Amino acid sequence: MRLFAFGVLLWATIALGSCAPARTILKQADLSPNQSAPAKLSDPVSSFNSLETAIYGPFTPPTTFTLSQSNTLSTDWLNGKASVEKRIYTVSHGQTPVPLEVIVVMPIGKPDAPLILSQNFSSNRSVIAVDKDSVLPGEPKEMGPLGFVFTYFFGRYIVEPPLEDIIDRGYGFAAMYPPDYLPDRAEAGTAQLNTMFTETPTRPGALTVWASLSAALAQDLKLQNSKRPIIAYGHSRYGKVALLATSNSVSIDGVIAHQSGTGGASLMRDKTGESIKDVLRKYPHWLTPAAADYAENPRTLPSDAHALLVSIAPKPILLGNARRDTWSDPEGAFRAAQWAAANTQQTFTAKRLDDFRPADDIVFWIRPGTHGVVKEDWPAFLAFLDAHFK
Repeated sequence: MRLFAFGVLLWATIALGSCAPARTILKQADLSPNQSAPAKLSDPVSSFNSLETAIYGPFTPPTTFTLSQSNTLSTDWLNGKASVEKRIYTVSHGQTPVPLEVIVVMPIGKPDAPLILSQNFSSNRSVIAVDKDSVLPGEPKEMGPLGFVFTYFFGRYIVEPPLEDIIDRGYGFAAMYPPDYLPDRAEAGTAQLNTMFTETPTRPGALTVWASLSAALAQDLKLQNSKRPIIAYGHSRYGKVALLATSNSVSIDGVIAHQSGTGGASLMRDKTGESIKDVLRKYPHWLTPAAADYAENPRTLPSDAHALLVSIAPKPILLGNARRDTWSDPEGAFRAAQWAAANTQQTFTAKRLDDFRPADDIVFWIRPGTHGVVKEDWPAFLAFLDAHFK
């Protein structure tokens, strides 16, 4: 039994740890890396547009995003601290519309509380467990037999954030599970993308589609309450999504992108860790098909990750990292933050990777350890939110 369990854990490390494979786990990011001259953007808008065309595909809002059902699950959750609402949206990008479930948790008596908008690695039932029923046919109620493996390696908060701490600090939390809409599997995801869009080398990838869900949800929630700030949050692949959503949405007011790596905050042309080629090998559906043109020579990319960060300005940005997560390239994210600040009026005063300045416009957070969301992360995220949205 122990041998079997060890085998399962080893398999999960390789299969699930797409952004922290075993061959990099013993490396550490240099906390005081060599400085490089900022890459100036003569035309920031054009620079981001060219990067979007090259690897993400055009940002395309849903053709249908309609609230079809809303149920209050609780008015006294967490011993009277929070209300919980289940919202079902009918969503389409041109294909047959499907239901998308969103769970919204808000502190009691604070309708204008800033709202953290999250995309999850598991069903909403794993993130916010309130009732035992589901309105979505076949929705999983838990992560399944490998759920314990996932949380063991990637931290308890990879699935379930510290919701009571979040509510106590005066923030709301909204959760969705993107694969309910577009599968996060190479074959199935690619097939569905080709039903949503014309099958061309420049059609959008899954990251862009998932980002459009967050942007559409933020717009709907802002229509419901225009005074409420909305902050996109995501880890790993969903950190990439959070950055793209924030760039493309006037309704999202800030972003926490944790260990977003390649396709997110880390520079790609001079690459450490995961490369575009690595992403396309395992997750070809994430990016536009044209991204394959840069797999062998990323230096030919028309721009780099700092253009994405510049496109978000002047909204506040937190870039989360871990020192042993060199696959996600913390040093590359730090340089991208420096370059973004040099191309905008945003403040970035950190001199080292461990120089945490939550009140800056661009904030860099790094901790010991590897890829995941652990107990040290959320206090930093909340300090950033307090500095900008309290």
